[in-house]
Amino acid sequence: MLKLRASEPESVLLAGEEVPVRIRRSATAKRMILRICDATGDVKLTLPKRASLRAAHRFLAENTGWLAKTRAAMPQPEAVADGQNLMYRGRLFRLAFSGMPPRKITVDEMIITVGGPRDLAATRLLGWLKKEARHHLTASADRHAQTLGVSYSRIGIGDMKSRWGSCSSARTLKFNWRLIMAPEDVLDYVAAHEVAHLLEMNHSPRFWAHVLTCCPEFDRQRKWLKSASGQSLMKVRFG
Repeated sequence: MLKLRASEPESVLLAGEEVPVRIRRSATAKRMILRICDATGDVKLTLPKRASLRAAHRFLAENTGWLAKTRAAMPQPEAVADGQNLMYRGRLFRLAFSGMPPRKITVDEMIITVGGPRDLAATRLLGWLKKEARHHLTASADRHAQTLGVSYSRIGIGDMKSRWGSCSSARTLKFNWRLIMAPEDVLDYVAAHEVAHLLEMNHSPRFWAHVLTCCPEFDRQRKWLKSASGQSLMKVRFG
């Protein structure tokens, strides 16, 4: 009789919702560990190196009650709206949806004003933030590429739920638009990080030496992204 191999669990049903499961194998883990990502609400499952996938499925099934209860107790992200605060380039601004022409976005010392119809303001603001992210990340990537003597094929701006950037084998750099909310030096570090991957597609000592060449204080910026301040940016939602 043919035995089918168990596949990696891709999702788990919690309170009627299919929630993605991200699997990580660890050579040092002695037991299975479940966590819930603060930013996305996705389930993270760490497996010992030799744990079977069937055991992983059983472990998830046995802990769905705990997962559902823990996830329900987590603070839910709120969609941006008129009068709320929003980080932009490391500073906190109040949003003002004017409801009046012209349909443009202006930034002063404390307020980001979005002109035009109120019902389209959030969409217009998101588009503007993505353009701003592309502009500043392209400038940083170009500068770091020149420093390291490399070139990339193109830059993409995406809506990744848990990653700040990536570098593909096709030499495409992709960045999370939320970086435009981070301090300028943090955005610059992520650009340097992905450009350095054009030389080393790993996180070896040689890779970090390239990052250090571009950003002498990268460790501080890296820690900021992992802090509560950095993770809070992942919770910003537009609708």
